[in-house]
Amino acid sequence: MPHIRMRGLPQEAVCRISETLLDELANLCQVKTDSFTLDWEPSVAFRHGELDKAFVQVEVLWFAKDPEIRHAVEQSIRQAVLAVYSPAKHISIMFMALTPQCYYRDGQHF
Repeated sequence: MPHIRMRGLPQEAVCRISETLLDELANLCQVKTDSFTLDWEPSVAFRHGELDKAFVQVEVLWFAKDPEIRHAVEQSIRQAVLAVYSPAKHISIMFMALTPQCYYRDGQHF
């Protein structure tokens, strides 16, 4: 926890992002790097009948953090995407707050 899902990127780009981003986010959120998951969700976007490589979507599922941390995490993710994938022109990063009582890991809720 947190869980990050990336769409609109090649698998290789997400792999490269994983080399440094999770350590950086763990430092910002003051949690262990192993607490994060980073998933690549294959997707293809179209606009006006053509393949559109300009849009990237990132979902962050986590227990809510204060606005300063959320902003810093957004900036880190945005910079990581731009560093490995130049076609990205529009990057949407969506934060979804989870309720600890409704989140179970290995049969235990937080």
